[in-house]
Amino acid sequence: MSISSLNRASFFQPSSSISQLKPAAAPAQGGVGASAQQPRNDLRRMFMADSFEAGPSRLGGASGDFQKQLSEVVAQLTQLVKMLQTQSPAALGQGAEGAASAVGGVGGAAPAQQAAPTAEGAAPASSADAPAHPTYNSDAGPGFGPPSAGSTEPAPANAPWLAKNNVGSPYNSNMQLIDESQKGQFKYTNTFTNKTNEPQTLTLWNKTGENGNPNDGQNFDKSTPKTFTLQPGQSQVVAFDSNTSVAWCASKDGTAKPGANSGQTWGEATFANSGTGWSGFDTSQISPAGHNGKMSITNEATGKTVTEANAWQTEKDDPALHDVGVPAGPLNLRTEIG
Repeated sequence: MSISSLNRASFFQPSSSISQLKPAAAPAQGGVGASAQQPRNDLRRMFMADSFEAGPSRLGGASGDFQKQLSEVVAQLTQLVKMLQTQSPAALGQGAEGAASAVGGVGGAAPAQQAAPTAEGAAPASSADAPAHPTYNSDAGPGFGPPSAGSTEPAPANAPWLAKNNVGSPYNSNMQLIDESQKGQFKYTNTFTNKTNEPQTLTLWNKTGENGNPNDGQNFDKSTPKTFTLQPGQSQVVAFDSNTSVAWCASKDGTAKPGANSGQTWGEATFANSGTGWSGFDTSQISPAGHNGKMSITNEATGKTVTEANAWQTEKDDPALHDVGVPAGPLNLRTEIG
């Protein structure tokens, strides 16, 4: 049973405010600036300018004038070749590039820039590292999809569990699996660790369903959860955007299908509710009966821990004994399975 379905704590109340989306900054221009294309001397300017643009007067009214101009051009070319021959190989390459650019000004295409070589031992950048969806400037960290529509619309006063919360656009882009080294870039995280001697598959879902209905994310025939498998002793950090409300469970058989999570201890958390700014977490074993599995969730900043031993067991349990509210600000959780 989701935390929000019972209005277990005040930090789940939504509001109608959200930070406005900001367009992503325009990418930096390439290394070749406009100044690099400017003529460097009279000869290059001559090549880059089409003489017919100036009309007949540019060519001269008589063949003698034309021959004189042609002789001057040949003399300047000869002088340029001699100068290039006396320069170092690096300078010669630059000069040759300049000459090629000059010819390109007449009608040829400038040569394409070569990509910088990858440093020895360094892995090339992978396009898979970049999000495959639009992102926005979230205060919770980089790479999240824009907030989902209606995520901050206030729920009815008498039914705060109907808050939709943010699920990202597209769905599930409000949470990211990240490397441990990236943890400092994000405001809200949960580090999952497998303490058992068997592989454990974590199933992590938004409380709000893919269809936009509150508390429908747990129905995997309607909504797609995130899953990842941890080997014994392995950890995985997940980062969350603001106004996110999620739940998770673990299974050693890797099951993630409708009804598969009902027999497991659940972990639940909300990060930066849009109405109050508060966050919170708990464990749950509410009916249907048969929940099992050891799980502990700890606030890394305070050491406050909840486990399956002090989890929600019935809907009449006192929230003060089971929900852990966290004032507005960063929240880094640590969840251990087993």
